[in-house]
Amino acid sequence: MGAYDLKRIVESISNLKSENFYNAICLSLSEVLGASHVFLAQVDESTMHASTIALAAYDEIVDNISYDIRCTPCNDVMCGGISSYSSGVQALFPDDRLLADMGIEAYVGVPLQSLSGKTDTILVALFQHEIGDALQVESFFSLFTGLIQREIDKDRFIAKLDFANQLIEQSHEAIFICNKNVEITYVNTAFTKMTGYPPDEVLGQNPKILSSNQHDQHFYRAMWHQIDKKGKWSGEITNKTKQGTLYTQFLSITQMQTNGEICYVAFILDITEKKEAEQKIYFHANHDQLTGLTNRFYFKERISELVSSLSYQDEESTNLAVIYFDVDKFQDINTVYGLSFGDKVLCQLAERLESSFKECAFSRIDGDSFAVLQTYQQVSELELVCKQVSALLVEPFLIGGISQQVSVTLGVSTYQQAKSISSQDRVEKIARRLVRQAELATLNAKQVGAPFLHFCKEMDDKVKKHNLLVEQLTQAVKNDELEVHFQPIIDVQSNTVAKFESLVRWRNHGQWVSPAVFIPLAEESRVIIELGELVLRKTCQQIKYLEAQGYNQFVFNVNRSLFEFTEFNPHRNAWLEIITEQNVNPSQISFELTESVLAPENTNHLEVLTQLKSAGCLISLDDFGTGYSSLSYLRRFPVDVLKLDKSFIDEIHTNSGDEALVKSIIQMSQVLGIKVVAEGVELQQQLAVLKEAGCDFIQGYYFSKPLPGDEIQAFLTQLAREH
Repeated sequence: MGAYDLKRIVESISNLKSENFYNAICLSLSEVLGASHVFLAQVDESTMHASTIALAAYDEIVDNISYDIRCTPCNDVMCGGISSYSSGVQALFPDDRLLADMGIEAYVGVPLQSLSGKTDTILVALFQHEIGDALQVESFFSLFTGLIQREIDKDRFIAKLDFANQLIEQSHEAIFICNKNVEITYVNTAFTKMTGYPPDEVLGQNPKILSSNQHDQHFYRAMWHQIDKKGKWSGEITNKTKQGTLYTQFLSITQMQTNGEICYVAFILDITEKKEAEQKIYFHANHDQLTGLTNRFYFKERISELVSSLSYQDEESTNLAVIYFDVDKFQDINTVYGLSFGDKVLCQLAERLESSFKECAFSRIDGDSFAVLQTYQQVSELELVCKQVSALLVEPFLIGGISQQVSVTLGVSTYQQAKSISSQDRVEKIARRLVRQAELATLNAKQVGAPFLHFCKEMDDKVKKHNLLVEQLTQAVKNDELEVHFQPIIDVQSNTVAKFESLVRWRNHGQWVSPAVFIPLAEESRVIIELGELVLRKTCQQIKYLEAQGYNQFVFNVNRSLFEFTEFNPHRNAWLEIITEQNVNPSQISFELTESVLAPENTNHLEVLTQLKSAGCLISLDDFGTGYSSLSYLRRFPVDVLKLDKSFIDEIHTNSGDEALVKSIIQMSQVLGIKVVAEGVELQQQLAVLKEAGCDFIQGYYFSKPLPGDEIQAFLTQLAREH
């Protein structure tokens, strides 16, 4: 093998096309070397297999093969070394079946190193006879390794480009590129699907062709100012399809340079459905699903807005009143005619009164209770409103052939204009107090048989009773007299218990007091801080008890009130101190928050949540959809789990609107990487819908009521037997 041989092989491969290169070089090398086999193979270190990309056998290209390189000379080559044997290679590698099957006597293999310096391809020659000078074959191979490696690198680069192009073309995000003159030079397939414009109609055009005229010039000037200054802009924008349909999109524009020229790359994500879902969530959060009226959350927010605005007005004669009323003997109506009939009564009542209070906030507060928010100058105006409500209900309601007379009892609380109120906390207290006082006035009116009453000091007995209950609760917390029960939360996929929610219970002088009664009292009196620590401590003790019984996989949800965050000292994290003191793994505690914690004005709570997350605790968002229900807030707070409010679940199996809404929430949560728990599941049909929607966890009486700590182990044992 001499200079002529080298010249001949160089000439044979110099004019090769890429698709024939590997085959041709293996054929040429086998011919010149007199080898029975020459092959190029890619090696996989993780599987210890080699797969040929070209294989010449007896001067012909044959089908590629894959083989195990353990206990073979190819393993040495894969490790980066040249391996050559002039004779006796079978004896040296007795476990290499390939050598034996091919009758190989001599072997030469050299590694090809990629740009990263890793050997992932080898060049091998096999001889069925002894060779005189293996070193010469090694040297000959070395002349071509660089050429072969460059071809491999080129093919890989082209493959990456093809893959990148496929990603862009197959992306669900619309992508378009503009040149320095802001003329469109490229659009992908998703762009055409989203906008309706084929490439030939937009190439060379300014993106203004997509404009919906929903944004003024200030919007676009601000956009380009940020692009010029920071090199990028992103935000929500409304554009128009070729057919004229408006759609909301999340648009991201990045300024780039290619070949020394400025260009602009834009990514578009259609978020129309997301915005519609958020609007539905907002509507559900602020409206009563039965009557369509606004609900108590909206009503209290509206009071707060008016209290704040009145405090800045110059006209001192404008005041605010809450007129609260409920249906007389409504329970009797439900008992006699059924709950469905009672619901229809409430709907007709709402319909009859709503038109008379279009300028006011008219809301369903709860059950058969309603409230009107009214501004006034003279108290006599409020009496007229009360009489107007009663007069509108004189005519009986006709429901299913039944004539039902309905009357209401009203209570009035008033707020006289004050000087500027800077504290939002104080504004919210005023809002709560106005509703509470109007309700107390209603209760007193019922007791004395009056059509309506104003709240006054003579109703202090009610207040004293209220204060007594607060005092008893404070003492009960101090004496550790409250109990904690635990409601199982089931993993939908495994049908096993994954979590428990810790729920505090209070027996006051032998009578159970509803959490709906004493939790607000605890918040109002600030004893909620000590109560929260008590619940957390008892939860940790329950975790340690279960660990001693061999259960250590459960997460326990512990509720946290907005008021606890308000009083929280970030320099001394008492919650984490309790967890450490009880020797509990923080990952077993999930702090369950209400949506009010995520309200825009509560951004300081992010520091508290970040501390808890950094320690390893989880964060759950309770009663999702009933408060500040914007998913945009979830991006700012480290939420792991959100819990769908029971009001969304009650009719999910019969109401297609509720089903669609819940599915939208679950889908958006999955995009954000947030798990979902459905609360208040009581029926198999509800469970079936939630499973189909991809809900992660289920909580409710369908599986179990809240259990005392000493009943948990028996429940787990019984559940294991059933499944």
